[in-house]
Amino acid sequence: MNNRAKVAGLATLIRKRLGIEAETVPGGIGQFEVLADGRTVAVRGGNWFTRSFGAGYPDPEAVVDLLERQRAREPDA
Repeated sequence: MNNRAKVAGLATLIRKRLGIEAETVPGGIGQFEVLADGRTVAVRGGNWFTRSFGAGYPDPEAVVDLLERQRAREPDA
């Protein structure tokens, strides 16, 4: 799976599970960050070698779980 497909898959999962649109913005080579309300909740890790094999991407299910927990803690949620 290529990088765009991974990002699109995460955006789709966020939309399906949380009912919100996720904005995707192209970044630099290898850049991958997930921001919620201006806060970073996940980033692409690893080094150039591990990233070349697809490692370092945050697990989409874990990211959405984190966003759900964050949303549940909000006073007006």
